[in-house]
Amino acid sequence: MLSSMTGFGKAEGRIRETEVTLELRSVNSRFLEISIVTPRFLSFLDEPLRQYIRQYLQRGNIHCYINMNSNGNTLANYRVNKPLLKNFLKTLNVIAEESGLQPRLSVQDILNQPELLILEESAMEHESIEQQMLALLDLALKELMVMQEREGNYIRELFHERIQTIEERLKSIETLQRSNIKEHIAAMRKRIETLVKDIRDEGSFHQEVVQLADKLDIQEETDRFYSHIRQFKDYLNSEEAVGKRLNFLLQEMNREVTTMGNKASNPHISQHVVEIKNELETIREQVQNIK
Repeated sequence: MLSSMTGFGKAEGRIRETEVTLELRSVNSRFLEISIVTPRFLSFLDEPLRQYIRQYLQRGNIHCYINMNSNGNTLANYRVNKPLLKNFLKTLNVIAEESGLQPRLSVQDILNQPELLILEESAMEHESIEQQMLALLDLALKELMVMQEREGNYIRELFHERIQTIEERLKSIETLQRSNIKEHIAAMRKRIETLVKDIRDEGSFHQEVVQLADKLDIQEETDRFYSHIRQFKDYLNSEEAVGKRLNFLLQEMNREVTTMGNKASNPHISQHVVEIKNELETIREQVQNIK
């Protein structure tokens, strides 16, 4: 199933009377990159959340945010490290006496010393918090994947339209090339006749014609291009992650159509080649967002 790497999921709930919001945001990436942002006292959740996400997502830059309502947060509390605070104030007075300066201390100065505050977690077990948080993550993941699938369906339809346009132009190139070869042969005969007035060695002329026709022949390139298109369409209906495979096929298609343009040496064919390359580039940009 074609799926985009772009998505958003959100889940809200309560843990020990504390309101919790978990958000997932995903954008395209060559690999799976996971960033977890949680309050410091929930840092033990980092690895469990990563492992859970890895079970469902294979590619993408994933950002997981956990926000908690500060009002009534019963999951953790701060306690003043009184012995250290007394030592801190005593040291400050010593500095003031020795320097002759009047100490000016504010609450913010104390807060700027994180070791003066001790973070106390609630008696709730880590395991219980982890289970409830993973349940929220599961809800957010489901919402994110639904959005990714919806975006993937849209991209699939876009690909089909682009591929159809490419096929039509490819057929036009084939039609033009058949007359293109005849025109090149006629032009070559005319040039030779102008130079020598008479073609005495008809066998040599025919040999040159065969070589020219072979040089202008793009049948192999068009056959391979059609084969790539069929494979591309098959991948669009695959249940596996196909982003990298689609990207490789696009590279091969671009190589084949470039060869066609070089061989044909015809302005009308060159125009179709340019338009096909433009369509391939449009598809390639979208493929970068496919898993």
